[in-house]
Order: sequence, then C-alpha cells, then structure tokens
Amino acid sequence: MKKVLSIAFVALMGLVASAQSTFWEYTNYIGAFAPTPTARWTDGWCNFDPQNATYPTSTINVTANITTNTTWTSSNVYHLNDAVIYVKPGATLTIQPGTIIRGSGKGTLVIERGGKINAQGTASQPIVFTSNFTPGNRDYGDWGGVVICGAARHNLAAGPDAVVEGGIGDAATQTGVHGGTNDDDSSGVFSYVRIEFCGISLTPNPNSEINGLSMYSVGRKTKMDHIQVSYSGDDSFEWFGGTVDLKYIVAFHGWDDDFDTDNGYRGRVQFACSIRDSRNADQSGSNGFECDNDANGSDRTPKTNPTFSNVTIIGPDYTGNPDITHADYRRALHIRRNAATSVYNSIFTGYPSAGFLLDGRKTTANYCGDTLEFKANIIAGCANDWHLSNADTLCITGTSDFVTRGMLTNDTLSVSNDINLIDPFGNSNSNPDLRPASGSPALTVGSYFGFTTDFLSTKDLTSIQQASIYPNPASNLTMVSFNLSASADVQIYILDLNGKMLQQNIIQANAGSNMIPLQINTLANGVYVVQIINGKNQMVQKLIVQ
Repeated sequence: MKKVLSIAFVALMGLVASAQSTFWEYTNYIGAFAPTPTARWTDGWCNFDPQNATYPTSTINVTANITTNTTWTSSNVYHLNDAVIYVKPGATLTIQPGTIIRGSGKGTLVIERGGKINAQGTASQPIVFTSNFTPGNRDYGDWGGVVICGAARHNLAAGPDAVVEGGIGDAATQTGVHGGTNDDDSSGVFSYVRIEFCGISLTPNPNSEINGLSMYSVGRKTKMDHIQVSYSGDDSFEWFGGTVDLKYIVAFHGWDDDFDTDNGYRGRVQFACSIRDSRNADQSGSNGFECDNDANGSDRTPKTNPTFSNVTIIGPDYTGNPDITHADYRRALHIRRNAATSVYNSIFTGYPSAGFLLDGRKTTANYCGDTLEFKANIIAGCANDWHLSNADTLCITGTSDFVTRGMLTNDTLSVSNDINLIDPFGNSNSNPDLRPASGSPALTVGSYFGFTTDFLSTKDLTSIQQASIYPNPASNLTMVSFNLSASADVQIYILDLNGKMLQQNIIQANAGSNMIPLQINTLANGVYVVQIINGKNQMVQKLIVQ
C-alpha cells in the first residue's frame, strides 16, 4: 500500500510540473491590479473615452464572406456595412496590429467553427473594432460585434451542431454552428483588441442579442488576452461552453452583464475589470457576473465550472458616483441555474440588490459541495452582501458561513470607498485607476491560490529553506518547520493527491527558523501534500495521516 501511495505522490508532482502550469500568476494582493509603482496593464492599448476618439474614414467595404486566407492591413480601414461576415472553415483572417474595423447596422464578424482569426495587436498598436458614426454620435448597438465559434464541448441539447444566438446562425446550412469533442481546439489568436459600441439584436427576441465578444465552444488552445469591450448593447463578454482561457480583459460601460458564463464553460480568467455607467442597464437585470449551467438549470454536462481570479468590479452605486442608479441594476454576482463558477482574490463594489446572490437549491449544493468556491474576496458597498434566493439553505446557516467557509476569510465593507482604490472613475472616466492605494484592504486581506497546483514546485527555493514535517506519519497534530531568509507572510496549504485544497493557514513568519502546528484530526487516513508558499517561492512536503 505504501508503494502505491508513493507512486501517487510522485504522479502528482509530475502533474504539477507539466499540466498547464503557466497560466496563473501568483499575486499577494486582491483585485485586478497591483499597487504602485507597478504600471496598469490597461496602459497604452485601452481607451476609456471612445465616444470622442477620432478614427479614419473607412476605405474598404467588406461585402463577402472570407473563404480563403485573407489579411486586413493597417493601411486600410475596413467597414462591416450592415452585413454579417463569416470566416468560413479552413480560412484564416489575419488582422495586422493597428488596423481599424468600423461597423454599422447588422455588421458582425463571425469566426466559424474550423475557421481562424489571427488578430495579434500590440500595446502601442491595438486592433480596434468600433462604430462607423462620428465622435459624439456613437451609441450602444451601433453594429453587431465579434463572434468566435469552436469545436470544444458544450452542454446544449442540440448536440455538437448547436446554433449561435442573435439571428446569425442557421442549422440547415451549418452556418454559425459550434461545438464538438475537442476541448483543445484552437480558433486562433485575439490579443490587444478593442471592441466598441457593439451589441445589437438581429431578431425580434429582446434576449437574443449579439454580445460585444461572444465565445461559443472556443477551445483552450485559442490565445485570448488584452481585450476591452466598451458600450456593448448586451453582455460585454459571454461564454457558451468551451474551455478558452483569458487574461487582462476590460468591460467598460456595458448595458447588460459584464461576464456571462453558460452551457458548460470551463475556462480560466485572471485579471479582469469592469466599470459601469449607472444611467444605463438592461430590462433583464444587469449584473457584474451572470452564471448558468443552462437555461433550465439542468444537470447536463459538462457543467459550467470556470475559475476567475483577480477581478475588480466597479458597480453603479460606487460611492461618489453623482448619477442616479438605473432601476434595472441588480447584483455584482448572480450565480444560478446549477452553475459552479468559482471566484477568488476579487473585489466587488456598488451593486444595489446584492453583492453575491447564490440562486437555487442546486447552485447552493454546488457551493456546499465545494465545486463552487468563493474565497479571498472583498464585497464593498453592496446592499445585502450575501443573499440566498431559496429557503433550503443546505450548509449555510448565516452570514458567517459565507465569510469563513473553507477556513478562508472573505471580507465585507459598508461603503465602496472603503476599498480605497486610487481613482475608480478617473477624471470623467477617461483614465480610471483601479490600483489599490496605500492602506487598502486589497493589500492586507491575503490572496489565495489553493485552487491551483501551478505553484507546486521545488525548483525555486530562494527564500524558503529546510522544510520538514514532524511527526510524520501523524494523527492529530503535526509540526511544519522551515527557515526564511527574511520575515514574510507565508501560506501553508494541505492538499489531497488530486490537488484539492483541504486546509489553509496564513501566518506572519519570522526570519530564520519557524515551527507551525497543523491540526489534522479532521483528515482521513492517507497521503497529503503540504505546500509552503511565500510569493513565488515554495516547498512541498509529503504528509501521512494515520
């Protein structure tokens, strides 16, 4: 038996070393931005005043679908003139850095399943999709948006050939279909891109609009980062199934939801922010997050189970906002219909109905079963910080269960300003600065990365040294000892052999020798991993409980 357990431990270490270990970036702060003097990752390529931006006149009307490899160059300005343009299977559309694409009416770009987009902008030369109207005359829904379809799994009853929303898909002709069995599918590259004044409904159904960026069954080998969606007439970002990962994304002044996950989306998102315009909201109820397994809250698989970390949400009721909040604003997070969306290390502010709404018995069961986690987050200035919509609360008996569940503390603040960000609205929204100021709780609460094995490594041992556990094996109590080169905050996790966090301790350790007791009487007999982290420096030890 010991040999089998040792093999399992070695296998976990091998998994840690090889499996998708380059995505998550460790932070010692809460929210989307590091404090000064670190620069904002929005600098250079974002625009928080697109209404007054001057764009060159369109030079090329795009009127035909893209059926062969095609390049749009920065020397031209392209116009999606009241037409839905499809990049057909087998074709790749390459868009050069700095290229401007203007849209009007039904103008929409759809990357079909099997087609590819190669839109690699830069911080100094982002690719911009925007309205064809002149400065001062632009508005929500001036044109459609960008739709990307892939071959990853979803949970829609229609099967692998599900049709996209918004009136741009057709099952009979296999146009605008998505889904399959390849979670590693690639739809290409979408990086350093802005999408502005988009989001229109092409059908009479008011709840079937095109979003700013719609991702249908997009696979994890698609590269997506540094994307800003501004003034979308529907959701800013919406995922329908798929596994694609995103980093550095901005939802600015959207109409409906900022981040909407549906139909079995299972990707990872880190470093995301949103800023709302309190005057505009959607009749369906506008939220920061809206998360469903599917429209019926069924048990269909794969289940909607994405992971978000380092998000900052500036809601419409943020302290100091001079405008009246629209009556259709709802919650910072609405997790419902059997979704299992997990959120860590994030800031949620200024929503009038609730901070975190856990909606429905099945959703609550996901929370109580730890497939839906909410840890190391701050809710500030929201009415009803925590809210349950169903009478059967399962494992939740009060606010303390939300705050302390899983041995990790979330925090609540009575007003938004208590989060102490440098300048959330930034001179009439033209230059917001969401970095935490000195003394902000975002710098003191303590971040949590026990949900990932990315940092389980024994290669970087510059500050943590000579770690050991005694007694080992142990039954009720054991001691972990280690040396630090300087005083620092240290996180100690206990994980099972699948990498699931079972216990966390956050301590202020001294320079030199440290000895920390670990209470393990609640752990079943078996082999565990003890992870000791200070920044990106860590050590790993095996613990046997008997």
